[in-house]
Amino acid sequence: MRNLTKQEFEIYCLLIAAKSDFDITDSELIAIGAEVEPTTFMRVYNWFEADSDLEHTNILLANKELYIKDKVEKQYLLEEMKKIFFSDGKYDSAERSIFSILRKLL
Repeated sequence: MRNLTKQEFEIYCLLIAAKSDFDITDSELIAIGAEVEPTTFMRVYNWFEADSDLEHTNILLANKELYIKDKVEKQYLLEEMKKIFFSDGKYDSAERSIFSILRKLL
């Protein structure tokens, strides 16, 4: 199991959000990568692409204990995920379903 830094964990979670409709768009990648150092983003993106959906969930669950300590941190991350959902101009039923699941997992 991969232990991530807090920044890597946030990027990883945002990539999970971006992939929720099975298609990570350029606008989603730009929105995620805009706030972080490019080599960090690419490292996490490469890990994410190599991992299975089950590994995505397991990594999220394993690392949330380290970085989501209270409702404020959870809400911050959920708000960042919402930005990714809307960055491509749509928020479809698959994205809504995944967001609901992510809210419960976090």
